Amino acid sequence: MEYRKLGKTDLLISPIILGAWQYGCERYWGNVPDSDAFEVIAEAIDRGINTIDTAIGYDDSEIIVGKAIKNIRDKVIVVTKGGADPKKMPQWVDLSLKRMNLDYIDLYLVHYPDVDIPVEDTIGGMTEIRDAGKIRYIGVSNFSGKQLERAASVTDIACCQQAYNFMWREIEDTGTVRVCLENQIGILAYSPLGQGLFTGKIRSREDMPEREGYIRHITLLFQGDAFNEGLKLVDSLDRLSAKYNKTPAQITINWVIHQQGITAAIVGNKRVKQLTDNLAALGWKMEQEDYDRLSAQGSRISKLFDYSCTMFGMKYSEVKIDEMIDASLSFCNENN
Repeated sequence: MEYRKLGKTDLLISPIILGAWQYGCERYWGNVPDSDAFEVIAEAIDRGINTIDTAIGYDDSEIIVGKAIKNIRDKVIVVTKGGADPKKMPQWVDLSLKRMNLDYIDLYLVHYPDVDIPVEDTIGGMTEIRDAGKIRYIGVSNFSGKQLERAASVTDIACCQQAYNFMWREIEDTGTVRVCLENQIGILAYSPLGQGLFTGKIRSREDMPEREGYIRHITLLFQGDAFNEGLKLVDSLDRLSAKYNKTPAQITINWVIHQQGITAAIVGNKRVKQLTDNLAALGWKMEQEDYDRLSAQGSRISKLFDYSCTMFGMKYSEVKIDEMIDASLSFCNENN
């Protein structure tokens, strides 16, 4: 396993990070038994993945992660995310520490900015928590390039976690990659597989479950012309799969981790078999012309999107992350 330095920090992280949104978040992802989550996490660490990404807003995910790493804490870089309101930050951080039974968090991110709270105030609150020893490094998630520049003017920002895949090229199209490169900020790419679109398992709308709350029903990649163009891209992946004897998912992850500025791809795995398949994305490279061809095809599709919205269709200007965290915690309390 190769490891990559994250921004200006001393953290060396695996190029695939284990995404834990699927654990304990049944309303979006369906049921993943805790035993399966524990098995995947243990296997991931054994096979060299050293970083796990979760959030206080992912329902019971933090609790499951905490139980899973209880006896292997020294082998794991824990990434979690909280709100933007500096008045509530101490409460969110203390709760995350309690839920995961940790003394400190390695990398703590603002999950979303709040346009009604100055970025400088949000990051200022983070620095106070860092100085108190509860977190080691500060990061952000879902920040625009301009917001990221303002954040970096306050203190060193370790990373920017953003949606990034063949089709969703917001960080390139809006200048975020440029800001990250100029300020030595690592990029952690979430949804590299396009919420499963680029695994090859979804070939039509009929392949998507109909249950209420299913995350793909709100994801813009699965809407209108973008979905139709995405299916054409999957056809291209099929051809490359045959050429390299790799699965579409392996081709996809490999492309993501070889793009400029990307430190790691955050990949969710419900079962050990998925983990094993995804790890085979590492340790090899395609011919440059194949990387370029995929980049160009996806970039054309990216022009269909209005980047005033997140990949999940929420307007950035309307996201109130602290309210979303409150709602998630209330949901957990009512259902546990």
